[in-house]
Amino acid sequence: MLWIKSKLSGWILLFFLLMIVAVLTLPEIQGKPEEWLKGNSPKASQGVMNLADWNFKEKGSLRLNGEWEFYWAQLYTPESFAAKTTIQAPEMAVVPGSWNRQPINSKSYSGSGYVTYRLKVMLPTSGRTYAMSVPFITSAYRLWINGELLAEAGKVGTSYEDSFAMYSTKTIGFHSNSSEIEILLQVSNFHHMKGGLRQPFELGLFDQIVPQKEISVGFDMLLFGSLMIMGLYHLGLFSIRSNDRSTLYFGLFCILIALRTIVIGEIVLLKVFPAFPWELELKLEYISAYLALAFFVLFIGELFPNESSRKIQRCFILISICYTVLTVVSPTIVYSRFLLSFHVVLGFAIVFELYVLMRAWYLQRPGCSIILVASFVFAVSIINDMIYANEWLSTTGRASGFGLLFFIICQSGVLSMKLSRAFSNEEKMSAVLAQMNSSLSVKIKERTADLELVNDELMVRNSEMSRLEISRSHLLSNISHDLGTPLTTIQCYVEAILDGIVDTEEQRKQYIQLIHGKVLGMGRLIEDLFQLSQLEARQVAFQKLYLTTETLIHSLFSRYELDARNAGISYQLIISGNAAESGNFSTVQVDVERLHQVFSNLIYNSIKFTQAGGEIQVEMIDDGDKEMLCRISDTGAGITENDMPFIFDRFYTSNRSRNSVSGGKGLGLSISKEIIESHGGKIWVGRSVLNAGTEICFTIPVQTS
Repeated sequence: MLWIKSKLSGWILLFFLLMIVAVLTLPEIQGKPEEWLKGNSPKASQGVMNLADWNFKEKGSLRLNGEWEFYWAQLYTPESFAAKTTIQAPEMAVVPGSWNRQPINSKSYSGSGYVTYRLKVMLPTSGRTYAMSVPFITSAYRLWINGELLAEAGKVGTSYEDSFAMYSTKTIGFHSNSSEIEILLQVSNFHHMKGGLRQPFELGLFDQIVPQKEISVGFDMLLFGSLMIMGLYHLGLFSIRSNDRSTLYFGLFCILIALRTIVIGEIVLLKVFPAFPWELELKLEYISAYLALAFFVLFIGELFPNESSRKIQRCFILISICYTVLTVVSPTIVYSRFLLSFHVVLGFAIVFELYVLMRAWYLQRPGCSIILVASFVFAVSIINDMIYANEWLSTTGRASGFGLLFFIICQSGVLSMKLSRAFSNEEKMSAVLAQMNSSLSVKIKERTADLELVNDELMVRNSEMSRLEISRSHLLSNISHDLGTPLTTIQCYVEAILDGIVDTEEQRKQYIQLIHGKVLGMGRLIEDLFQLSQLEARQVAFQKLYLTTETLIHSLFSRYELDARNAGISYQLIISGNAAESGNFSTVQVDVERLHQVFSNLIYNSIKFTQAGGEIQVEMIDDGDKEMLCRISDTGAGITENDMPFIFDRFYTSNRSRNSVSGGKGLGLSISKEIIESHGGKIWVGRSVLNAGTEICFTIPVQTS
């Protein structure tokens, strides 16, 4: 069984790696098909694109990517160039790309403004009929080819008041009587955060471009229809079985993504309703994405409630609602600025949902493997759309629809498996119930006993997993807590050496020694943290032996006698108690080396904070009762009353200035507490008076006959 699970894990890991490679390579393939299929394709340079050697019949259409002439704050017409009036010197802007998302001649421009783009294209032959695919342009434009106005959307103006926006994709055909064409484009944007040509233009023969556009529109319609049908289907399932809310959430999610499909890409909505308001169309695009996130989080949470977190779900839902309200009440120029921040939230949501699904897969929830793979594909498609929206790579903004279509197919398979499993279980249960009729009471008792055993086992395992998780989280938080300062110090020392501040060999050696000391300290800290985490998780194997209390206390006491004497401190052992006085010492079962670790922490703390001439007294009391009591008292600096409740906490030191000199990290007493409690004992501060001394006590259970 473990071998099968290991092999399955390997296949899923391989699939994840392949999908990561795909998400890194597909945007390049989608954005530059000519280079992928046909080698290096021509690019526009300095406002001119030479296609004299390009064979459109053999190589197909071509995207007009590259440097276009760029005239900021100018609305030139073909007559302006024909009349050779005063034309400002052109700058060069890379197309595709928003003008406010790229430096143009080392200048940065605002997203609001108006410009003129111009490109000359050298064709292989004249007298042919060409076509050009015009993408949506933010947010109004007028397009001339060879002086003829062939396309426009919205109203181009020089201010917000005398312009209005519209999104529209077009396919225009034209006949070229010469081997050179001039493309002139006026663009104004006062309504959106990004201005300019965010998508590429594509030039080709008329019978190439038009079929491509028809196929693209057909795919959008296919996606819309498929997603809408599946959404309505799941809503129908919810109406039949309303206690399963996952179908409700998934149905609404599909409908929202379906609506988003017709307002991106080819913007099919405008082809059906040309007069549809631009502002409402863009709000629909944004709101559908925001609400889809909320419903998908609810859907996964409903499928795997034990692996998900209700608090995190509520956070994502609240954030989605806030973005939705912002989009509804504010103009486009305002809410479009928050798209990048939403993509950050979306990234966290993807990580959270994949984590939930991986937990469910690890716990072998039914159907989770298929959902996990489908969700990863869907996540990759969403990441692709995020890359497109932020113009990090030239890609497509419609991949999420295809990803969702794949997810729906997988979800349908899981639903079929679920229904089939339910039917099979029903048949099996009917047979079992028929067999149990003859001896129902006996069967109930047997099953009850079995369930109690299973329940006890599950409780033990859950407790172990909880303890392991707490230990892991403590380990991570503690490492980040106390490694920050030495790492920063090491960084400063290294930078000082690299920057030449340390210019002598002696200083360099001193700095390197300091770095070495910090590294050794970090190593000791990590070792202590690891040991403490193992103790808390009960993963340390104790080598316990049976010893008398007399043998144990002498073993613990004698090892540190020389250290105390060398420090000039009186070191005494007192043995008392009824059993000790009668000579019938009790027996304890202990790991001697672990108790030495406890004893060394306590004795060395006493030595550290006790002046020469002071006294350390170790007293063992054995009354022959349930436990052995050990007191370690000193005449040292003592602990303040406010500090005493916290001295066994991680990283707590009662005197930080003194501790920094001695190199303590506040873990010794925490480790001691875990060791004593693992032996079934207790440890506490008996008394402490500032500048008068401290007494720490611990107990070890004795063995009863």
